[in-house]
Amino acid sequence: MIPTQIYSNEDLDWRDHDSRVSREHDNESLRNIPLTTTTVENWNSYKTVFIGYPIWWGIAAWPIDNFVKNNNFSGKTVIPFATAISSDMGDSGKILRDYAKSGKWLKGKRFYSSESVENAKDWAASEVRR
Repeated sequence: MIPTQIYSNEDLDWRDHDSRVSREHDNESLRNIPLTTTTVENWNSYKTVFIGYPIWWGIAAWPIDNFVKNNNFSGKTVIPFATAISSDMGDSGKILRDYAKSGKWLKGKRFYSSESVENAKDWAASEVRR
């Protein structure tokens, strides 16, 4: 999911109260982020879907919202995962599940930036075997 207007490093500076993400955080009407596409090739063939995102202010980064809102998750197991410096998953998975209105959404996992690729792969493999 790529926003039509890419976020620059300055846009993502949450410490700057005038940065793009800070303005979007403070004004929910700015969070409807258009994406270059919300479709996935062969979407109907997937039974398990991993959705990854950073945590922003305790929720999923809002650019992911339009992807979730515009896809049908019926018959799919959805496993969210996130990265964050200090936040846990919070209500991010529940909020996305509510946007999706379908699918079996699992709890998911939050990863630290120091997480090894091998650990992340092992976790993903174990989730698929569930």
